[in-house]
Amino acid sequence: MRTKLKITEGIFPMPVLMVATYNEDGSVNVMNAAWGTMQERDSVALNLTETHKTVQNIKARGAFTVSIAEAAHIFCRFFSIIITCLSNKEKE
Repeated sequence: MRTKLKITEGIFPMPVLMVATYNEDGSVNVMNAAWGTMQERDSVALNLTETHKTVQNIKARGAFTVSIAEAAHIFCRFFSIIITCLSNKEKE
């Protein structure tokens, strides 16, 4: 059976969203999130895993910001992941 899907105010194509919080020591914590949808003109729904430090910070502080990443941020994030992986391998 076929079902015709209704058009919603989703963000398509889905951009990389940057979700920012503060850690316990006041330092900034930012994660990228690929799953976000605009619910209303002033709200978004995020699908985040509870084990992420950012989610723990959101629960502890009750505050966060969401921004749409630019290409330069995505590029930097890619290389920060690689550098982290390489430095972790050196510690093993």
